[in-house]
Amino acid sequence: MSKENFISPEKFISTIAIFYFIIGFVFAIVFALYYHWPFLSFLSPSFYSVIFTWPLQAIGFINDLLNFGLSGKPI
Repeated sequence: MSKENFISPEKFISTIAIFYFIIGFVFAIVFALYYHWPFLSFLSPSFYSVIFTWPLQAIGFINDLLNFGLSGKPI
């Protein structure tokens, strides 16, 4: 194999980080809609904490989704 087929470790890590952030951003939007957050909640630190901790938040979110359905659970 030639060296051209390999991507550099920096590019690989940045690609993983970008995908993690994109998935977290989409998850945070769904999370905010489900819990009836106000429209300007994307400016709050809570919104960004959901973006960065979405794998941990998903555990409780799925539990609430199973218990309360699509109607949402107000906090």
